[in-house]
Amino acid sequence: MADFFDKVIDGVNKGVATVSTGSKTILEKTKINTVIKTLTDEKKQLLEILGNKVYTLAVQEKKDIPLSEVEPICEQITQRLSQIAEQQAKIEALDEEMNRITGSSGVSNIVCSCGNINKSGAKFCAACGNKLS
Repeated sequence: MADFFDKVIDGVNKGVATVSTGSKTILEKTKINTVIKTLTDEKKQLLEILGNKVYTLAVQEKKDIPLSEVEPICEQITQRLSQIAEQQAKIEALDEEMNRITGSSGVSNIVCSCGNINKSGAKFCAACGNKLS
C-alpha cells in the first residue's frame, strides 16, 4: 500500500514540476517572441530605408550607389538577423529543457508563436486561436 501512495506522490510531484516549468517556459518564450517581433520590425524598417536610398540614388538621381551610403544600413540588418537567430536559439533551448524535464520527445506537442504548447494534431492554438502550421 505504501508503494501505491509513493507512486501517487511521485506522479503528483512530477505533474507540479511540469506545470511550474511549463508556465515559466511559456512566459519566457512569450518574452523572447516579443523581442523577435521587435527585431523583425526593425529589420523591415531598415530594409525599407535601404530600398529607398538605393532607389533615390540609382533611379531618381541617376548616380552610382556608393558603398559608404548603404554599408552601415546593411550592417544593421545583418546585426538584427544575428540577434533574431540568438533569440530563436534561446527558444529551442527552452523547448529542449522542457522536453528533458517532462521526459517527452517534443514531437507530440505543437508550440504556437504565442508560446502556448498545444497537443499534436491541433489545428488552432488553444490559448490565442492562431492557426497552427
